[in-house]
Amino acid sequence: MPIALTREDVIKKLLWNDGGYGFGICSVAGSMLWSMDTPGPGKPDLQSVVAVSGPPEKYTDEELEKIFLFSERATARYDKMFSHRRGANLILFDRVGNGHWMRKRLSWTEGPMYSETLDEAIAIMDR
Repeated sequence: MPIALTREDVIKKLLWNDGGYGFGICSVAGSMLWSMDTPGPGKPDLQSVVAVSGPPEKYTDEELEKIFLFSERATARYDKMFSHRRGANLILFDRVGNGHWMRKRLSWTEGPMYSETLDEAIAIMDR
């Protein structure tokens, strides 16, 4: 990888999503509970405000690097405004079977959620 980290280091630094894509239309209570979630004993803060749906093996080194660099930028912006990351309206990425990229925020309930390329997905979420 061109950045000064190994693939394994990048994988460790990314937040991996092993659940769904968000709250969905019918889960207002879930989103309200999540928005009030804060770090505490036995509940560490999140390492990022960007999550990637795993497993890491489905992503190339170049894709992981792009997502990692975006994650660093987005998390740094978020940290300037808020004191903790738990409860953040996470940004989610997933490369889906048809070659498209799912990109959305955790609370997203409608509208297009897919991009043709990772670069396009990042550009939309980097606004």
